[in-house]
Amino acid sequence: MTHLALNRRVLLGAGAALLASPAILRAQTAPRDLAGTLAADADIARFGQIAERTNLGPRLKGSQPLTVFAPSMAAWNAVPTPLLQDLLGSSQGSSASSADPVRLAALVGIHIVEGSHSAASLKDRVQDVRTLNGGLVRLDGRAVPPTIAVTAPEGGPRGNNQTGVGGFNVQAPAKITRADIMASNGMIHIIDGVLLP
Repeated sequence: MTHLALNRRVLLGAGAALLASPAILRAQTAPRDLAGTLAADADIARFGQIAERTNLGPRLKGSQPLTVFAPSMAAWNAVPTPLLQDLLGSSQGSSASSADPVRLAALVGIHIVEGSHSAASLKDRVQDVRTLNGGLVRLDGRAVPPTIAVTAPEGGPRGNNQTGVGGFNVQAPAKITRADIMASNGMIHIIDGVLLP
C-alpha cells in the first residue's frame, strides 16, 4: 500500500506541475514594455538608450499605448558623425560636449506617436500623425514597404528647415523594415532611417 500511495502522489504531483506549466510559460513570455522591448533587441537598443537620456524615457514604460518608429543600427551608422555628435554630445578629448536635452528630446519624440498603429492599420492610406515632440510625420501605407517622413518638425511650418532647402524637407522617407513588434504598452516598427526634427 505504501508503494501504491507513493506512486499516486508522484502522479498527482506531476499532473499538477503540468497544469501549472502553461501559467509559468505565459509569465515568462509576457510582453515587455516598450523600453524593455527596445533594450532586448540589439538592432534597436541604441534608440532605447537615447530615449532613456530624455524626459520621454519614462513614457516608454508607462501604460499609455504608443507606437515607436525605431531606427535600426544601420540607420544610426548612416548618420554623419558630426551631426550625431552634435545631437548626442561627444566625449572626444578636448572637443567634448554634452547633448542638448531639448534637441535630444525632439529627436526621440519625432519617432514616437500616441496610440497603437499596426502595419495593417497603415495599409492603403496616407495620414499625418502628431508625434510626441509636437511635430507631424506622414505615414504612407500605400508605399511598399510603408514609409514615414517628417512633414512638420515641431508643429511649425510644413517643411523641415533643419534638413531642407527653402523650407522643404529633402530627407528621404524612412522605410519600415520590420513591423509590429509587440510590447505590453504599444508596438515598435523598425525603420531604415533616422528622422531629423
